[in-house]
Parts: sequence; C-alpha cells; structure tokens
Amino acid sequence: MYCKTHTDRHHGGCRGPETFLMVSCINSSIVKRRWFPAFAGMTNRDIKRMQQTHFKHFLNTIITCLSVLACNQDNSTDMSAGMDQYVDIARPLPEDAAPPENQIFRYLAYEPAHMDVSIDIYHSGHSEYLYERLCMLDYNNQLIPGAAERWEVSEDGKTWTFYMWPEARWSDGNPVTAHDFEYAFKRLLDPEEASVYAFFYYDIKGARSFNQGTTNDPETVGVKAIDDRTLEIETEQPCAILPYILSYPTSAPVPRWQVEKYGKTWTVAGHGISNSAFHLESWIVGESMTFGLNPYYNGPNPARLRKVVRVFDQTETGAISTRVGLFPYENDETDVVRVQSMEIERIQKDPVLSKQLWSWDRLATVYLYFRTHRPPFDDVRVRRAFAHAIDQEAIANVVLRGMMLPAYTMLPLHYPGYVGEKYKDIQAYNPDEARRLLADAGYPGGRGFPTLELWLKRQPSTSPEGQAAQAIQQMLDETLDVKINIRNADRTTYEVNMKDWEIPLSTIMFTYDFPDPHNLLSLVWHAQPKGYGRHDWKNSRFDDLVDQAVREMNTPERMKLYDEAERILAEDAGGVFLWHVLDYELRKPWVKGFPQDKWGNYPSYNNNTSFSDIYIGKEILDKERE
Repeated sequence: MYCKTHTDRHHGGCRGPETFLMVSCINSSIVKRRWFPAFAGMTNRDIKRMQQTHFKHFLNTIITCLSVLACNQDNSTDMSAGMDQYVDIARPLPEDAAPPENQIFRYLAYEPAHMDVSIDIYHSGHSEYLYERLCMLDYNNQLIPGAAERWEVSEDGKTWTFYMWPEARWSDGNPVTAHDFEYAFKRLLDPEEASVYAFFYYDIKGARSFNQGTTNDPETVGVKAIDDRTLEIETEQPCAILPYILSYPTSAPVPRWQVEKYGKTWTVAGHGISNSAFHLESWIVGESMTFGLNPYYNGPNPARLRKVVRVFDQTETGAISTRVGLFPYENDETDVVRVQSMEIERIQKDPVLSKQLWSWDRLATVYLYFRTHRPPFDDVRVRRAFAHAIDQEAIANVVLRGMMLPAYTMLPLHYPGYVGEKYKDIQAYNPDEARRLLADAGYPGGRGFPTLELWLKRQPSTSPEGQAAQAIQQMLDETLDVKINIRNADRTTYEVNMKDWEIPLSTIMFTYDFPDPHNLLSLVWHAQPKGYGRHDWKNSRFDDLVDQAVREMNTPERMKLYDEAERILAEDAGGVFLWHVLDYELRKPWVKGFPQDKWGNYPSYNNNTSFSDIYIGKEILDKERE
C-alpha cells in the first residue's frame, strides 16, 4: 500500500512537473533480511522508531499521523504482521528494477572513526557521498553542479562566485547556504582543527597564513558568503584548478549549529546530518552503517537506491592490514566487493565469479622514491641507474600477472595530460646503462654501495607492493650487485619517517584526488619544507613549470607546461615509475546502473556521484526465492 502526500519537490535541478512523496508499508522481516547485518539485534519497534523520526523532519504533524495510521490500519488486516513505514523520495526506477523495498545496496569497507570528512578524510571512511560539494565529478571526471547550480570566474582568474541551489536542504530540514561553506572552509583551515588536507586550499587568499598561524583572524581568508545563495572565493593568483579542489570530499559543507551543539560527535548517528541524497540512519559499532534517503534532498544528483549499507570488513593487526575477503560476498551478505590482486586468479577460474568481475583504471601510480638530500641518492646518476635496472614491464606483466599497467611517467593512462608513451624510453629497462651510470657515480660493480632498506607501508608479501619489492630487490642485486633489505613498517612509523625524510627508498602509491596534472605533479613533487611535503627531491625548473601551469587559465597551454614538467621529473629521476593501478570489483548480477565512461569502463570512484545511478535489478527476486 502507498499513502501519497503531495509535495513540490523537484529533482535534478528541474523546476518543472510536481512529484509525489510516497509513504509505503513494508514487511520488516524482508527489510531485516536484505539489510543484514545492519539491523541485527534491532526489534521492529526500534526500526519503526528510527524511521518515524524522519517523518518529523518533512511532514507536518497531521499528515504524518494520518500516513502512519493508514499503514497501521492496513497492517491489522494484512497477513504480514509488523509492517513499517518507508519513505520513497528516490528517482523513478527503470523497468528492470526490483520493487522499492529491494533497493538496498550493501558494500564492504572498513569502519570509520567518524564522518568528519573535511577535517580527517583518512579516518572518515570514504563517507563523501553524504556531502554534496559546490562542484561534483561525473563518471568521466567532468565537473558538474553540486550544491552550487552554477559558478563563474572573473577576468583575472582570481575571484570565483558560486550560486547555490535556492531550495537545497540539510537532512534536518535547514537550508543549505553559502554560510555553511564559508564556515566549513575556515574551520578546516583553523590550525586547531589540524585538518590533514588544509594545504589543499593554500591557493585561496590568506589560507596559508591562517593555517600556519601567521595570522589568527579567519576573516583574512578569502572565502565570504555574500548572502545565503552566493559564495565568493578569492585566490592569491589565477587558479584554474579551484573547481576541482572544491569537488574534493574535504570541501564538504559543515552545519555550524550541529558542531556547536555536539562538538567532536556531531557526525555520529543521531547527530550527523547531510546535504546529499543520503544521510546516516544507524551505526552498529563493529558491524555496519545504514544510510537512508535524505527526505529534503532536491539537488541535481538524486538516487535510485533507498538504502545503502556499509558492512565493515577490515581490521589492522600490527604492520599488516587484514580483510574479511570474499566470504561475505560469496554468502550473498554484500552486493559488491573490491578484489585484491591475490584473489583474482581464483576468481578467474571460478565459472560464476569470473562473470561478475569488473575492472577499471583507478588513476593511481605506484612509484619508487629516494631520500635525495643524502648519499647515495643525492647523485642523479645513482637514481638513474636504479631506474634503468628496474624492469617495469616485467613487474606489471609477469610479477603482477598483467593485473596492472606499466608506468613510464607519474600521470596515469586516461588521466588529463598523460604523456607516458612519449617519454617511455627515459626510464626504460637498460641493464648496461644502469651499470655504466652506477660506475660513473663511483660504485663500479656495486662496490662500496651501502646496504639500504626498501620500506613498505604495512604491505603483506602477497600484495602487489610486497611482490614488487621482492622483484626490485632481485633486479638490483642481479643488475647492479646492490643489496637491499625489505622493511615492512606500520602506518604511523612509516608516515612519521616519510614526513621527516628519513626513508632511504620506498615504493608508495598516489591515487588522484582530482583530475588535473597539478594533483599528481605539484602536490606530490613540488619542493616543500620538511614536514610539509612527501619527498625531499627538488628541481627548480620543475617547480617553475608547475607554478606557471596552475596560474594558466588556458587549458592547452597548461598541458604543455605539465608535459615539460613530466619530462624533467623522469629525467632527473625524482622517482622511478613502476605501474598504474587497475581496480577490480565483484558485482552481483542484480547490481545495475553503473554508467559507462568514455574509455569503455564502468568505474566506481569514491569522489564522484557513484551512488546516484546504481539500482537493484529484478534478479534479486529470483535470489530471494531460492
């Protein structure tokens, strides 16, 4: 039964035909089965109480009571006792979709410490789909409207104006305004908050000075709400990449009234609110989180799903990260699961799982970096010798069994500005050249070269990084007669030593944050003071090029600057580029709606609108009948 209540909600920015808010009645036993384990241990009364809470946010008291009463009356005569209310405000479903009560998507991920993504993205557990930023990214990594329906930039490229959706609402019913974004940006730049991504925003006028304590006045930061619907952001210099930065998850708005009321716990279940299509409904510690539809959402990215359940799958023991693996997926307790490389061979041999395996480019690069301010890697000849002694193609195609792509430059395939094939020969495998360079540097036949440690960050020996480290160890020994020991460090030890430039050499991955070369080139390789940058490599010409590029508003001209910067980085061997990452995921046959990108893939990226198009197909009905 559906109890229909009129509303003037409009999705996708269309201010056209009126739609309806539907209150339906669903058998709670079905909900419990499909939400496993999100409602484990919860009674029908608990579920009903949680759902009824949301009615108060968007229906007046009389309509709410009538709707609930209608459902309860229906329950009294229905064979299915214990019926519960269900709010249906999602996008219309395709013809091949299962009924609304089955539109519940379950995925595996680790349990976050909190959901305050703007302050600490690493411990907020990829919760970015709860927050609609000013700009968003689609499946082709193209900018699309988010909380701002449009934006414009001044002729000098330094003043950006964003215009908010006029009817945008938080999940508690409060309007989403430009003031929420002004507060959010100044909060994450406040040094007392210690936001790990504050440096991302240093192009904004006054941001660096405020974050680094040169001034303690937040009003000096160039972010200002002109009125509820208009946000103005000033940059120090022309900044072509600003919309991309504003699409990043840390650019989420923050409800000041919730922070001031609840402090550090403002994001927990019962306190946390969102401005996207979803909001947090429940959090069962150690088990799962459940996200339901935001009853007030009327922005450009509405969802088809009714629920998203995050099932926790990961713990940490010592230096090694361990996972639940494929068991929940194979037991039909989850609809998708990311696949580790060591599991792919078994999957490919399985007649069922092999048909459910998908892959796409993560837009990430794994590379070897050096401590360049001390011997022996202060000598570019040594760095180049290492580059020519390592066979990237053998690592990608043999050691990693073709599951990754060989890397020749920092920017990955399908990423803006990619020039890998153009500069393929700069770091090509060449044992003779490697030995010559090492001898010229004073280490003929490896004599006198110190035994060094190749660091890994909590990587098991069976991981791609672990397998590659062993291959690199062998290649350096066989080609250069250089001895390398492998050290597997825990996260804290590794990150402290990397920040202090104490790691002699290491492999590490960098995954893109936004689709512009500035992200993988300037943010990773531009010289920074100790404690502020990943690496100590420094090249003045490289720095000049990427500095020019970020100020260049003409895209083709910018790409030319990044092209030259890529060449310098490879020639000076700031790093040795090993492979570009492919992601692998198992998806149940009933999971549908992943759009195809322009390269023919069906990706699932964390920082775009991944959950907007997904829906559950009718195949789930056959599964439930088994």
